[in-house]
Amino acid sequence: RAPLPALAPRTTLRAGAVSLSDPPPEPVLVSSPTPGAEPVPVGEGDAVLCKDQASQAWWRATVRQTRGDQLLVHYMGCDDAWDEWFDASSPDICAVDAQEAARGAFQSEEAELELEGMGDEEILEAYRAQKWANNARWQLATFAQAQLGEWKGSCVAYEPSGPPGEVPKWVAGPSLPSAGAVAVERDGEVAWRDAPPDKAYDTSRTLTPASFDRQRGCACVGNGYSFTAGSGEQGEDAGADGALLFELGVREEGRRVRVKFVYAAAAEGDLSLERVLVAREAESGGGGGAEEDLPPGSGLYDPPPGDRTRYCSLYCDGGITLVFPASLGRDEPGFVSVDWTAGGMRYQLDRKFARLERRVGSLELTEVRREDAAVYPPGFKDSGQAGQD
Repeated sequence: RAPLPALAPRTTLRAGAVSLSDPPPEPVLVSSPTPGAEPVPVGEGDAVLCKDQASQAWWRATVRQTRGDQLLVHYMGCDDAWDEWFDASSPDICAVDAQEAARGAFQSEEAELELEGMGDEEILEAYRAQKWANNARWQLATFAQAQLGEWKGSCVAYEPSGPPGEVPKWVAGPSLPSAGAVAVERDGEVAWRDAPPDKAYDTSRTLTPASFDRQRGCACVGNGYSFTAGSGEQGEDAGADGALLFELGVREEGRRVRVKFVYAAAAEGDLSLERVLVAREAESGGGGGAEEDLPPGSGLYDPPPGDRTRYCSLYCDGGITLVFPASLGRDEPGFVSVDWTAGGMRYQLDRKFARLERRVGSLELTEVRREDAAVYPPGFKDSGQAGQD
């Protein structure tokens, strides 16, 4: 079974028969996991990382066979039908650190539950806990594969302007350098490194499956994710100063958009948005950043329902639209949304909440072809098939 979202079918090449009298195959040289280091030899049974062209994601795999300067790899946790040949010189394959190779990969099988001696309610609760834990591991793996690598670009901060009590206008500051990186570490942890222009809005952290517990404020769906900052790891609603930061990000091939909504405590227990930071970044060594030559965004493709009396819409260059509450009571439901047109696609990422807090109510990603977005309304159906991809 494929442990992550299904990819397009592969054409699998099968190895020919090998005579027992043949000498053992020689190891082949592939890229080192250490940037700039010399290539390292790998042979049958060794662990490698392989980049899948259909999903643009890196997968853990093992070498099943070598043939000259080619390797047959098996993706961990996947059916043999997904086995694939790579040229050793391909940039889409690299070795894995020896200590890391001995540890478990994301694509591992689910553990069996020990149910002996449990009552019905205890068994039900154990299954629920396992499903949440499996979902958290899946989200971590999805996030790592979608955001892996080093990213560089620029960031623009927007600040409110206008009389108190009125819906503000948002004024853009200068464009400043922005960067970030995601790397898979030992023990299945994922290092998220953030380098915004202002360190006060740094969301760097080490991610584990526990980070994607629904109470902790992190969530991932497809190539979109959301973080919460400004509160401790024990699940407090906000930091000591009452601040709360939501980060939403979406990737499209070698570029991505990250948006930070920074809320601060206001009068009568409300939270007021004090700054919005929009980062457009490109993967180092990949194709360009967000399409800043596009006109500003044109609104949300599929606006969430609800009262939007205190909401603002911010239309940014590069086909980006942001919709968010300028202020909101802590116990009020709502959402923050990012709509982005990139390449041949249009994305809308919505973080919804029952109250303005660290916990994730839901994270929803809508994907529609760019040309279809102007023709088909959200939820369009034809012969029982949804118009969205």
